Amino acid sequence: MIGLTVLSESEGWLHQLDPTDALTTFCEQHRFSMDRYDYDQHTFLDLLDYMDFQEFEHYLFVLQGPGERTLRLVAYLQQRMLHVQFHLINERGDVLFGDPYFLNKTIPLEGTTGYAQPIELQDALMSLFTGVYPDTASRQPQPLRHVYVETTDLLDSIAPTLFDQMTINSLLYIDQSTRHDLPVIELMSRTPVLLAFADTLAFSIKERLATFERSDLDAVMKHWHKTGIVSNLERRAGILDYATLVGMPASHRLFIRNDGIYADYGKRILLSPASDLNVCQLRERQLNDWEALFPIPQLALYPILFQLASAFQGTSQFVTPYSMFELPQAEGKLGPLTMIGIQNNEGCFAFELTTNQLFETDEVFLAILEADQKEQFDILPERLGEDYEAAIQTYKELIYHG
Repeated sequence: MIGLTVLSESEGWLHQLDPTDALTTFCEQHRFSMDRYDYDQHTFLDLLDYMDFQEFEHYLFVLQGPGERTLRLVAYLQQRMLHVQFHLINERGDVLFGDPYFLNKTIPLEGTTGYAQPIELQDALMSLFTGVYPDTASRQPQPLRHVYVETTDLLDSIAPTLFDQMTINSLLYIDQSTRHDLPVIELMSRTPVLLAFADTLAFSIKERLATFERSDLDAVMKHWHKTGIVSNLERRAGILDYATLVGMPASHRLFIRNDGIYADYGKRILLSPASDLNVCQLRERQLNDWEALFPIPQLALYPILFQLASAFQGTSQFVTPYSMFELPQAEGKLGPLTMIGIQNNEGCFAFELTTNQLFETDEVFLAILEADQKEQFDILPERLGEDYEAAIQTYKELIYHG
């Protein structure tokens, strides 16, 4: 069987492109298997297992635009899977890797567009230093997405299998200025990880994060429950080591330092005092160190509220089912949360969680939103009076039809 996939590469991040109708027809006519793979959720080892399971004899990568890491990925696969012939061509048909005579047909690529929303390096670094990820995958073992290394000389002491178990679209961050010394060169030749150094961005993510102790986070979250207020007067982008401090069950990151291997940047949870052990065996240890401060849905929501609070001057009060606004916080099991309300000196707003859209609204909308979240619609007729039916209709149109 011959597999075919179309990729683009943006600053090292790999993106799967949707095939056009012409390309799909071409694959059907010439017995190519049009293939898709999730590079965000799966590791290099997952990809090797997948290729083996599919029993491909040949596999063709088609690259739109430049792609140095794509070339390294194809070379990595060929080195690890000698029984499969891998090939890489660009959109013009030029052979970048593999047998130049393998493909004697012109592949129709017109209309295939690049990925519209590339992953930003600063988002990856935010996840690395906060521990907060946009999704909380239940897959076990959890994939390793980001690794912090204090200095390049530590790369020699890390078991090579660690890098194989990182997700393909993951980041290895080295807390030094950019360098191309021997440990870095050897790593790059062995595994096609994405590297970033301390001077890759023009600013330091760490300097834009607030710092808390666990007891302080416990206190401010209890204050949020009682008042709906989330304070971020310094307008910080997030909270350093948030996920670890509050006890979220995540093990997507590791910090490899000169004095040991840690689950967090602040070095509160030591996983191993020796850096020459097999790091992969240490990762699950960080899941059992601290009990979660509050239920996971609340812990996952709070960083969003904290970041939203930074967008406004002064203090913001939020409408959520977990906190007091005009009604007490909800009790019992709740359904999925899709929208939160915000009230502050600048007005009333609503934030749609699935689309990350913020729009301006009014106090009536927030009152209905809170009653909806807390299943207390019975209070609204008295609260809204003769405007009740019109207000409810407007609310439903915004909620259910955008």
